[in-house]
Amino acid sequence: MRVRVNENIKVFSGHKPVRLAAGQEVAGELAAMLLERAPRKVTRLDGEPENGSKSSDQPPASLEDASTAAEVLDWVGDDPDRAAEALEAEEAADKPRSTLVKQLKKIAEQD
Repeated sequence: MRVRVNENIKVFSGHKPVRLAAGQEVAGELAAMLLERAPRKVTRLDGEPENGSKSSDQPPASLEDASTAAEVLDWVGDDPDRAAEALEAEEAADKPRSTLVKQLKKIAEQD
């Protein structure tokens, strides 16, 4: 997995601070962690369709526990309607992910 950093950020990886510059490409575990924890601050570089359209036009295979938070947030983007749909599905799950619920509520409540 590879991501491109959208803005200058500082993260902790292995209990050590890591500074990343806007435009920098990151791969591996750090890329996966950034996509999961800071999806708006990075852009995924691999796994996108060849034709340039977003793979997130369709919802993840499931908005249930099988989907990662990053997949859900990628599908939602900045769309309040999608956020509300994903929030409803997440809250109906056996074990709702509190961080994901908080992020979805923030997006769903945008004006």
